[in-house]
Amino acid sequence: MISNPVRRARIALLGALLASAGIVATQFPLNQLLGERTAVRQQSQQLLQLNAENRSLAAQIASLHQPDTIARLAHERYGLVAVGDQSLVVLPSVAGQAASASDPLESTLVPKSDLVPSDSLISASGATGSGSVGTPAGFWSKLVQRLEFWKAAP
Repeated sequence: MISNPVRRARIALLGALLASAGIVATQFPLNQLLGERTAVRQQSQQLLQLNAENRSLAAQIASLHQPDTIARLAHERYGLVAVGDQSLVVLPSVAGQAASASDPLESTLVPKSDLVPSDSLISASGATGSGSVGTPAGFWSKLVQRLEFWKAAP
């Protein structure tokens, strides 16, 4: 048989192992560890998405340095054209009405009150249509017309 001091040592060892297992089981943050593992997985997916978006934006930045892209955006957004080119604006016609050669604004949806004296139209003969817009003669008349834009508002 086993002697009494050896038996006490084994019981003490078993008790110490059970106590340490209880402490580890109660103090070890298993739920927190699993939650952080899920958070790491989500952050990894977000990182992959952001890297893909970053590559897309880098390609867009590279394309914005190309002269063709710059010219296209300048024309689309700001109506700019290359030196020596002319930009023409074609106004839509009203359905069911024929366009008049004498007044190019008769068949448009743009009210004459929305046009400012700096707007110029090319008539059928090729001359600018300054008479059809009704531009004022002097500086003060032009200034008053510019300041009275709210009268044309509905």
